[in-house]
Amino acid sequence: MNDMAEKKRVLFVGSFKPPVDGRIGGQYFACRSLIDSGLGDEFDFLLVDSTIDSIRVRSALHRMHKIVPRVLRCIKDLLFSRVDAVLLFSSSGLSFVEKGSVGLLGKLLGKKVVIFPRSGPIVDNVARSKLYREYLSLVVRSCDVVICQSEHWRSFFSSFVPEESGVELLVIENWLPDSYFARGAAKSYPQSMDRPLKVLYYNRIERGKGIYDFLEAMLLLQSENAPVEARIYGDGSELDNVKAFIRERGLKNTEYAGWLSTDKMDVIPSFDLCVFASHSEGFPNALLEVMALGVPAVASRVGAVNDLIVSGVNGILVDVGRPAQIADAVRTVLREPALLEQFSRRSLERTSQNSVNNAVSKFMSMLSEL
Repeated sequence: MNDMAEKKRVLFVGSFKPPVDGRIGGQYFACRSLIDSGLGDEFDFLLVDSTIDSIRVRSALHRMHKIVPRVLRCIKDLLFSRVDAVLLFSSSGLSFVEKGSVGLLGKLLGKKVVIFPRSGPIVDNVARSKLYREYLSLVVRSCDVVICQSEHWRSFFSSFVPEESGVELLVIENWLPDSYFARGAAKSYPQSMDRPLKVLYYNRIERGKGIYDFLEAMLLLQSENAPVEARIYGDGSELDNVKAFIRERGLKNTEYAGWLSTDKMDVIPSFDLCVFASHSEGFPNALLEVMALGVPAVASRVGAVNDLIVSGVNGILVDVGRPAQIADAVRTVLREPALLEQFSRRSLERTSQNSVNNAVSKFMSMLSEL
């Protein structure tokens, strides 16, 4: 496949440009890493960028002025360019509506279509709206391949796809740069905690990401003088409110520390434990990063977290919206720090399969076989 004319041409709709606010998320990394890999030598990609302006939540009206031109660009490419296949990376809400419409048109025009929904709130979209549920069902039944972020998500999408439909539900878990796997050594912990436990919150600062559950748990621990020091890294629409909460509630064991970017591989391993309290997730890259760097996690039972963490083996799972359970999990590792060393070692083992090379290999096979 060295001659450009022989390459399969793929209309790829996803995130390819760094967000204007510089807050690079999992969708951008996933799309960009595939384009920068050897896939570009084997396939001719037509790129349509759908990068969001900011990781902060935006209104539907704010987003519509960019969605319409993108869809029109896709229609133009499908009608007037030689396109063999369509690859769609979507989020939930309007993102899935947009990418789904491109997929439906692609199928109408006889193209092979692959969609990769990568957002936990799609479950809420389906639960709240019968129309959205019917639309999602129509889209996934029309595709040739639906990529699922984990076995949990394959089970979810299988309820919309009859076995006789011929749609392939392909699991490809999220991936990280190979540099995350270079360290390879589990963290060591004291036999008894003779110092404060360093706790990390590393996620978007949004109510749906569980930031207030985290803060309430830290308040509970502070009320009993538990030896805990917590830091919050991230950005989001609730940032000012979170700062006010810390100040007004007298939360002394927790502080906001800013945004992690190029220094994350040095900062994250300095923590003993990460609390990941999201109310919904697809396959959270932030949690994957933390575990790949050997930091154990207490995480809520949402989305692919159920596949990533086995409670009591490589971390602790808690119910959504239960600060008391988060606090109890922290107390557990304070009493038994040997658990942290076990969780660290097992986290490294679990995430070792999530390299970019493994992901590229799976995409190569899937696109070649379309």
